[in-house]
Amino acid sequence: MVDKYVRIRDAAKHVAAVEDILPRGNAHRRIVGLHAKLKELHSVCEKLQHHKRTLGEVRALFDACIKKYPIMDSYLGEDAAIVHSPVFESAVVKITSALPLSTAEQAALESFRKSPSSEAQEPPPAGDFATQVLRQAKKPRRAQPTMADYVALLGAVPPTSNRCERLFSECKYVLELHRAAMHPANFERLMFLKANRDLWNASTLAP
Repeated sequence: MVDKYVRIRDAAKHVAAVEDILPRGNAHRRIVGLHAKLKELHSVCEKLQHHKRTLGEVRALFDACIKKYPIMDSYLGEDAAIVHSPVFESAVVKITSALPLSTAEQAALESFRKSPSSEAQEPPPAGDFATQVLRQAKKPRRAQPTMADYVALLGAVPPTSNRCERLFSECKYVLELHRAAMHPANFERLMFLKANRDLWNASTLAP
């Protein structure tokens, strides 16, 4: 509605029937400012729907929204009530973004660590004992684990936001004006069937 107003306002000013009721001055400027903010948030919603979006990318988008609109922190923050496992989610975001993990985050990912047997063993370098010791001393020590220390499945953990955002968008397009009087139970049933289209066919719904 706000987007439509911004698009047609210049033309609507020349229509006598609505000219006197159009917002003016400060009211118009507030609507234009709101429109700009809604466009920013809409771009975030569109990016969240991508099926290859990672947890790290989603967290970056959420943190940017929180920085610009601090009131969103209680809904989009790392420890928001909607987050089922804040420590695990934070650990996955950090490990896929090559950031250091806390002790609690390392513990949360312990079950995803590769076993020593699954790692390719390097052949011992040639040379005497002293040469091997000096070579080992020159190797950089990693105080923090990296993505290579964990199973590849960890990097493929999908965020729930992409599916949810796609569902919300589908709901918006289904619930048009001609369906505004639809009973909530019927709307819920319709969206459930649409979201699980691969689990049913015409014969399944037949009485």
